[in-house]
Amino acid sequence: MLRPRLVAVLVLAVVAPGCGRSSRSGAPPRVPEARGGVFSYDASAPLDYVDRGRVNTRDSALAVHDVSFESGGRRIDGYLVLPPGPRRRPAVVFVHGAGGDRTELLPEAGRLAARDVVTLTITAPSTTVRISATTPSQLLAQTRAVAISDVLAVRRAVDLLRSLPVVDPRRIGYLGWSAGARTGALVAAAEPRLRALVLLSAGAAPVSAYAAAAPPSLRPQIRHDLGSVDPIHYLARARPGSVLLEDGRRDAIVPRAALLNLVHAAPRGTMVRWYDAPHALDRAAYRDAFAWLARKLEGSRLVR
Repeated sequence: MLRPRLVAVLVLAVVAPGCGRSSRSGAPPRVPEARGGVFSYDASAPLDYVDRGRVNTRDSALAVHDVSFESGGRRIDGYLVLPPGPRRRPAVVFVHGAGGDRTELLPEAGRLAARDVVTLTITAPSTTVRISATTPSQLLAQTRAVAISDVLAVRRAVDLLRSLPVVDPRRIGYLGWSAGARTGALVAAAEPRLRALVLLSAGAAPVSAYAAAAPPSLRPQIRHDLGSVDPIHYLARARPGSVLLEDGRRDAIVPRAALLNLVHAAPRGTMVRWYDAPHALDRAAYRDAFAWLARKLEGSRLVR
């Protein structure tokens, strides 16, 4: 039988922002490199893109479209927010927190779109996952699979944006909050086509902390399965200067030590900003995030 405490530990490893003490000792787990490893996929597979049409009123300059596409056999729902006009623009993928969906960051995506950027919010596969495992080993495998599915959904979202005539394929970014930021730490190494990534309230525990909470017989599998989707490991392999981390000093959801784990793991050139704000952060954090994206996704009119 699955122990309730073990279930909680493993589910938190993938669907929550993360917790645990910062650890700088020991070598990182040996896992496949992102670009040719667990996050690889068939980019030639059909997207089966569906645009169900505009869902907001036409008195708005921005058009919000209900869209979906295929990723790893799953249907990914999204909202595509389009500024007026046919010219090519930068674009940004938005990913929500644990248990959220494509609506959660839609207001922020709309604010960025109002600054002449195409935005796409998606519902990550982890939102709809149901724990079907009946043994700890199966639960570990499912935990790993969910993390991989979320990353692949983002990579397919990049494929979609690059296919749109109103998007400049060389100027695509990412913004993730909470669990979406944790996914972003993996994406930062897995998806080289993303020019800039903003991770808000991103935290994670070291894999050693999850192993310590489990029975000794499970520890090798934990090191392998969770190590292969470890955001601390992958963020360290992001392109230098491509990541902005924003955290709240009053975050009551993710412990400060978990936030610092990713701050310490980030590659050189990473900008880190702290706000006197809770886990949800505040308007200033998003304003700064948009300004930073403007500088990274050159040529846009984000800053006015």
